[in-house]
Amino acid sequence: MVFTWVNGDDPEYLKIYNQYAETPKDINPERVRDVYQMLKYSLRSVEKFAPWIRTIYILTARPQIPDWLDGNHPKVKVVHHDEIIDEEYLPTFNYNTIESYIHKIPELSEYFVYMNDDFLFGNDVHLSDFVDENGRITVFGTLFGENLKFRIYERKKDIISLGLVEHNPIFYNKSYVNELQVKYAEKFHSTRSSKFRRDDNITMQKVFKQHMLSNHKDESNPISALDLRKIHTFHKIKNNLPAQKKAIEKLKKKQPKFYCLNDDQRDNPNPEVIAFIKDYLDTTYPEKSQYEKD
Repeated sequence: MVFTWVNGDDPEYLKIYNQYAETPKDINPERVRDVYQMLKYSLRSVEKFAPWIRTIYILTARPQIPDWLDGNHPKVKVVHHDEIIDEEYLPTFNYNTIESYIHKIPELSEYFVYMNDDFLFGNDVHLSDFVDENGRITVFGTLFGENLKFRIYERKKDIISLGLVEHNPIFYNKSYVNELQVKYAEKFHSTRSSKFRRDDNITMQKVFKQHMLSNHKDESNPISALDLRKIHTFHKIKNNLPAQKKAIEKLKKKQPKFYCLNDDQRDNPNPEVIAFIKDYLDTTYPEKSQYEKD
């Protein structure tokens, strides 16, 4: 399993971040702040609901490492951007660039699960949720299982953002990732040349789904958005406390296999909401994982 993570509260990181920022949109605190330490709770959820995961890789900017993480634990490995990303694209603050390199992590298995640090497990998750008995890879979040080429962001006017189908774990095969990166080499180079995310970037999760459904249809098991919704919840953390309480109560009752707690509190988070979400995480995942310091 691979996680991408960054501590956007680190003054040294922010100094470099702001140095390269070109537009107000680049300086978006939601993308980098770590107020909830979500990765810590995500690892707790993995240990509780997916104990079959062998090794966990955390990909981040040098020299960062979560201060609560046991860096000597044999089942968790911190990998820094400069270990796998070509020097010409560094430093990078572009999620799309970073995700396009995760398959380059040394010793990573041929098949792996990719998670953002705000993805969590809320119920038992099995290998069969990602690959079936015939070896077909689960392709989550197609609208109705069809091949939607426009989801690759080929033209700016085609951009459609559906959090429900884009903020969930994805099961990658390294060979197929290499195939698609050869096919879209120019698009990947253009994306990687952007220090920050841009609307015309190619997005690994989208292009991988499209590649599987168009070139490896027999090896794919498409799951529609309607079926995904039964086991997955995409939740935006906003500043309205009563609305947050209502939504989290629904989340507790549903107990989905996968869910995302997406920071959408802009540049002025409500302290009451922060305290509420932190309490939810602490009470839902109260036990330290083996990956944390004593």
